[in-house]
Amino acid sequence: MRPLNPILSFLTLLTASCSVWNPDYVQDPDEALRELTTSAVEAGEDAAATEQLQFAVEAIATRHPNHVASQVVAASIAMERGQQQRAQGFVERALDLDARNVEARCLRVRIAVQDGSLDLARKLVEDGLRLRPDASRLYESAAWIDQLDERHDDALRALDAAAALDAPAWRIAFHRGLIEELRGEYDLAESHYRAAWKANPSCREARERLAGLQARR
Repeated sequence: MRPLNPILSFLTLLTASCSVWNPDYVQDPDEALRELTTSAVEAGEDAAATEQLQFAVEAIATRHPNHVASQVVAASIAMERGQQQRAQGFVERALDLDARNVEARCLRVRIAVQDGSLDLARKLVEDGLRLRPDASRLYESAAWIDQLDERHDDALRALDAAAALDAPAWRIAFHRGLIEELRGEYDLAESHYRAAWKANPSCREARERLAGLQARR
């Protein structure tokens, strides 16, 4: 993990240098977001860095309320920090601006599921697919909802559609493993988890599910 200095240095530069020399200067939100993303990668998973990143991204989203990307990033950070209501405010703003935005819609689906509103989550996906029938992420979301609703065959069909639209093979394999495990098809589940792990060695969840099934035997 890298130290916090890179992101703090950037934030100091962002808030100080421009304002001192030109109080009317407003940085382009896309450029500001790119620089923040670079600083966040350098800072790693440090909790203080994440808090600083959230503050900076939300400042961009507030200053540029019609900038969709900053609303989505702000929502995503809030979700990862467990701030669901905060995330919902940003993501609904993003969807008001651009109903076709797939990332925003998938985040809103996650919020609906966490609220226990599977019907709302399903409607969000269906509405999204009418607007973006090419969006593999929405088919993955549909599969997730079907899985939670124990509609396993429907979930597998949704994953087939996502795979046809070039969704990451490791993610599709992992989700297929989850479904087959729920159906009691443990041999199939193991093969899917193994495929997911092979395609993406950093997929810790696939390795853990595979180890759990093997231990159960």
